[in-house]
Amino acid sequence: MKFLFAICFLVLSGMAIAEYGLHFDDSGNIIKPDQYYLAKGIKDDKDGFKNDALKNFKKAAEFGNQYAMSLIALYHMQDKDYVAALAWFNMLDLKKIPNSDFLKAIITNLEKISEPEQIQAAGAMKADLSETYGHYPTLLRREAWKKSLKFTGTHIKGYIPPFLTIQLNSGMVVTGHNVRRQVDNFIYEYEFDFGQGNVTLEDIELIEAEEKEQPE
Repeated sequence: MKFLFAICFLVLSGMAIAEYGLHFDDSGNIIKPDQYYLAKGIKDDKDGFKNDALKNFKKAAEFGNQYAMSLIALYHMQDKDYVAALAWFNMLDLKKIPNSDFLKAIITNLEKISEPEQIQAAGAMKADLSETYGHYPTLLRREAWKKSLKFTGTHIKGYIPPFLTIQLNSGMVVTGHNVRRQVDNFIYEYEFDFGQGNVTLEDIELIEAEEKEQPE
């Protein structure tokens, strides 16, 4: 029984750390790994599994997903960890986020209610986060994802054969050239999107900045 348990544990552990592979929607577009983890996190959140949601948002953020980063920041706000919230918010490139005015208002309010040492701590935390979720590390993460892929007809991981053809359940055929173009665009011309149109965050309550008393 112990031996069987050990085997089951190893199998489940392997599944847990396995890289998300290459998947397509019915139109032949690749389902990017950051979109996959983001969708999983949103479902976990709706189902009430906050810790699992946070883990999946962080996995999405590792690929550079800005929306996932904003959700992580909002999670920290809900927990009243305003230093961590400000650090994650400052990781965002607001120019790439549609309808970002509301996020700008949140950041402004956080800065108003924070003490100077909290802002300094948030800056230090952002520097640490940048080592995993910054522009260059997320680029390397996307490259690593490509290198984890293995296609029929080649033993070289990450190599997409030009003769490759993939027939989807929808009947559409995706060629090696199309796969390579989409994968390379994901890696080198990455632009995060919400998958199903723009998302607004207007249902999030702003923290009101308290007026600080002026010294006499």
